[in-house]
Amino acid sequence: MATTPYYFTFDWTKPVLIEPIVRIKPELGIQVTYDFSTNRANDAYAAAGMFRGFEIFMRNKPGPDVIMLSSRECGICGEHHQYIERIAQEMAQAGNAPPPLGLEGIVLGIDAAMTYDATAHLTALGGPDWSSLFFKIAGYFPKEIYEIAQQTPLSKVAQYSEAFPMGAPTELEMAGVKIKTVSDIMDALVPIIGAYFLEGAYSWRILHEAELLYYLRIPHPITMVPGGIGVPPTVENLQRYLQRMINGTAWLMKQMAAYEYLDLFLADYNNVFGIQALYDKLNGTLGFAEEGNRPGNFVSYGQSDVSETPSVTPSTTKVAPYDATYANMGAWGRARVVKPGLVIQQSASSPPTLVTNDLIDINLGIREFVESSWYNPWYKDGSFASEVPSEVAGIEEDPIGNKVSYYHPWRKWTMPSPQPRPIPMAYPTPYSWAVSPRFVPYQGYKPISNLYYNVEADPQAVMYAQVLQPQAPTPIYSSYYSVAGLGAEYNSNEMSVKFYLPTVNTETVKLPPEFQQGKEIEFKYVAPYKLSGGKIVTNAIERMRARAFEAGLDGMGMWIAWFTAMKWLREGKTQVSSMPPSSWTYVKNTNQDVAIGVGMKEAPRGAQYHSEVFATGKGVTVPTINPQQMQPTTVNAGPRVKLTYDDGIQTIKPASPTHGAGTFEETIMGNPDYNILGTPRLTIIPTDQWDGFEFAQTLRSFDPCFVCGVHMVLPNGRVRFQTLGAPVDLSNVLKVFYRYAAQLR
Repeated sequence: MATTPYYFTFDWTKPVLIEPIVRIKPELGIQVTYDFSTNRANDAYAAAGMFRGFEIFMRNKPGPDVIMLSSRECGICGEHHQYIERIAQEMAQAGNAPPPLGLEGIVLGIDAAMTYDATAHLTALGGPDWSSLFFKIAGYFPKEIYEIAQQTPLSKVAQYSEAFPMGAPTELEMAGVKIKTVSDIMDALVPIIGAYFLEGAYSWRILHEAELLYYLRIPHPITMVPGGIGVPPTVENLQRYLQRMINGTAWLMKQMAAYEYLDLFLADYNNVFGIQALYDKLNGTLGFAEEGNRPGNFVSYGQSDVSETPSVTPSTTKVAPYDATYANMGAWGRARVVKPGLVIQQSASSPPTLVTNDLIDINLGIREFVESSWYNPWYKDGSFASEVPSEVAGIEEDPIGNKVSYYHPWRKWTMPSPQPRPIPMAYPTPYSWAVSPRFVPYQGYKPISNLYYNVEADPQAVMYAQVLQPQAPTPIYSSYYSVAGLGAEYNSNEMSVKFYLPTVNTETVKLPPEFQQGKEIEFKYVAPYKLSGGKIVTNAIERMRARAFEAGLDGMGMWIAWFTAMKWLREGKTQVSSMPPSSWTYVKNTNQDVAIGVGMKEAPRGAQYHSEVFATGKGVTVPTINPQQMQPTTVNAGPRVKLTYDDGIQTIKPASPTHGAGTFEETIMGNPDYNILGTPRLTIIPTDQWDGFEFAQTLRSFDPCFVCGVHMVLPNGRVRFQTLGAPVDLSNVLKVFYRYAAQLR
């Protein structure tokens, strides 16, 4: 009997396909080419392997059906689809916004959903990749890392953190276990038995319960419709929500601390913990600091609409409560608790910069291409395909008269063209069901560049958009929500955002004393570009830290929505719906006889987008003509685009002409146009047994819909199954797991 758990040897002299790195939509496979001379990936192709067809079978469906169908698109984030479909339809109905209390009920549910989903990812979907299963048991990373972690108290890491201005905790308690060292955090992240996992699972459950108070059913809510919600906030359900929000807030605080410390330790930007020194000695790389680094191009649409205008500085920047109109979308987008933004890094020598925080600018700059995708182009050689309805092809203006590109989702028509995937994948042969979203920078509703950028849509994008708010043409230095006494301060010079959460007292989720002082606790996020002295824009562990801090911001959004809902109740403003569905009226708002709209906001995976082209008319039978969607996974998974296009406004070309890779591809292979090398090999497993765990770990850092099973397709075509990415067969994983459980007991 063989003594090794490895069934195959791995031939990294050829492209290797890791597939599927499973998620809800769609399945993802990535083909990696490895360079032995540099010990890095130097080429990658990301392929989406599932076609879902919502953009086709929702055509000609009436509005009420479309919004309910949209909530069925995902087994995790259906409420987020429904939320932005609601916005798109409200816009097409000439601004049919919910009454203030109705809006706050909707936001209470969606913010709870954001915090629960982030916790689920950091606990169960992505968190295990950073547990001692990999640093101690499975033999992936050098054993010295875990040994150093055992000798590194949190108090030492806290000395290098700016995240807790009121005092950094030097000890955490989770599920009754004291967390005193970095290795304790790694142990706590072990699935099922780790203290982080146990308390995190409890916390995401209660946050899920908070969401259910207003949406009634998850993952497919049934209460949100254009103009309102079917469950009114009441004193009773607000009290129930408060109980869960208090415990959830306590967890969000500890979650930020755990990932702040784990990140600073592993990235070791200042070479103070011994991790960077170890990789200097082993392979001369920056180690975890450059695992999944890529250029600083990001998009975020913001989160947490408000029914009351916040006070912002400078006061000349226009903000407004949500009114569902396209004309005011820039103002109500900036009023969101989590601000929107398009961030572009012009060159390798320049820092990431916020181009705009106006959702109209961002919307107008969207382009979608099918150059490497299994679709027929809707526009080619100067004309639209015959299949495209004239009322779609002819949309030339947005609702306020700005020109609309041929490649904007309003004019896109989905035409699948199934083909066999090439093995190996190679441009220009199509290889993915994902289309390729790209972004042209706009300011003042006009393009300011003839380049189109592939961008990252995820919590890292959210946090860069926050810290750079002062750079926008409509800058924001601070935003304050007086009803809750909470707000945020943005500093683009130090690339930081400060925000506040109420001090809470709970026996269920134990807090360190540093998080139990005063009325509010202050938190500060500093972007990795600043922490690394400009060497790194992002990496896999930074994406995890960003998710923890975005969840903290969403937690602040929960409190603002709760206090605002209480205010409307005290004032007797109890209406939660604007009108019955029979009164919904889809109004012409472009040069064609159609009603158009867009819904844009953050989902747990990043920037999520629905566009709609509706027929005009009144009532529940008015059909959609062209529903289009661009999910964060689409933004990140979009395959290569290298051509120059006449987009109807100007001639545009790729910002990275060398390869035109998409975000996932670029994250693995690097970007020569920005002098960013590919993801390095960080493990010590022999090459013939190494299975590229770094690449799966990097991609899982993006997305809470990833799960822990992947298949490795070898050059000989044979497939083996892996659990949790560990390089052992399933039976051995279980044996190791239970041995480890016994050790913890």
